[in-house]
Amino acid sequence: MKVSESLNPRNVKSSSQPGNLYICNMPGNDQLQVLLKEDERQFMAALFKSYFTPACKTIYRFVQDMSVAEDLAQDVFIKIWNKRAGLGEVYFKAYIQRSAINAALDYLDKKKRRGVHTELEEENMQIPVLPMQGNLRETAAKIDAAVNELPEKCREVFILSRYEELSYKEIASTLNISVKTVENQVMTALKKLRVSLKELISN
Repeated sequence: MKVSESLNPRNVKSSSQPGNLYICNMPGNDQLQVLLKEDERQFMAALFKSYFTPACKTIYRFVQDMSVAEDLAQDVFIKIWNKRAGLGEVYFKAYIQRSAINAALDYLDKKKRRGVHTELEEENMQIPVLPMQGNLRETAAKIDAAVNELPEKCREVFILSRYEELSYKEIASTLNISVKTVENQVMTALKKLRVSLKELISN
């Protein structure tokens, strides 16, 4: 089986047999490390089944195109497969999250250099700092639209802070900016969102 085929969700087996125990239930990091040493393909199948969907969601928040998100997420797992011999004591959940974020940011950077602008689509996402009033679907759409209207760098910082829950130091490292800049961008985002969503906040 080729690597690309082993990463296809249709080829990820789910069985009650002891040999597939890690695939039936979301494995812990220690279990993944054991699988990596004992059976690389079982390891990859378990990793893919557990974290492919979260990786897609992380990427989609940036690129706003699900087909692109899925392609980039697949690339993340192919790179993990190619680097499997050197993964060592990796914490896979955080490693995949960071890889997904980097893949999304690299994609946006390439589009910017080519002068291509991504059309933002709607997605139901909740922002913890803002209340959800009235019709939840309509409210979520308004919040999402307000986030998408933020300036590009401001939006990236806000997503990393509020959705991906990275620390200011981690965001600064990811985007190659200072912690102070991160703080300022988050404050700017919150101020703009309060203005854009004042009707929701005041209700």
